[in-house]
Amino acid sequence: MKRVSVIIIVFLSSLAPLISCNQESGNKKLQHKIDSLQAEIVKAYVPGTGEIMSNIVQPHHYKLWLAGENKNWELAKYESHLLAGGFKRIQKYHRGTTEATAVPMIYPQLDAIDLAIRQHDQKQFDSSFVLLTGACNTCHQATNYGFNVITVPGVKSGFENQKF
Repeated sequence: MKRVSVIIIVFLSSLAPLISCNQESGNKKLQHKIDSLQAEIVKAYVPGTGEIMSNIVQPHHYKLWLAGENKNWELAKYESHLLAGGFKRIQKYHRGTTEATAVPMIYPQLDAIDLAIRQHDQKQFDSSFVLLTGACNTCHQATNYGFNVITVPGVKSGFENQKF
């Protein structure tokens, strides 16, 4: 029995360099794969500020107003959150740009809207929304997009497939 144990130990010991070599080779392959994936991430699609503004910020600005005008405070809270998310994406994906640097001027107006929503205060919501819209235009001026003027929406909804 002792002899069998010694033979097994010697046999396993002789495999150790092979296991180590295979593990090292596997680690190199894994590191290569990681490096390759990181290179792909760098080339990944990042939405431009115009896309974020057109596809996230502008529709949620509009829907926020419609929800507030219809006193649908739950939906207004949700739309405000989504609107803020658009601005956060600009800061995340375009860090260091003029646009990302200007975004914080919007947050105090969003905070005022959120307070009006929590208090179900229509008058405060309306005035805060006007100020938010003004802050959008101030931001556009500061970032050389002053030609892009945002307004308080009209009465008719452009989202005929949603109840506000």
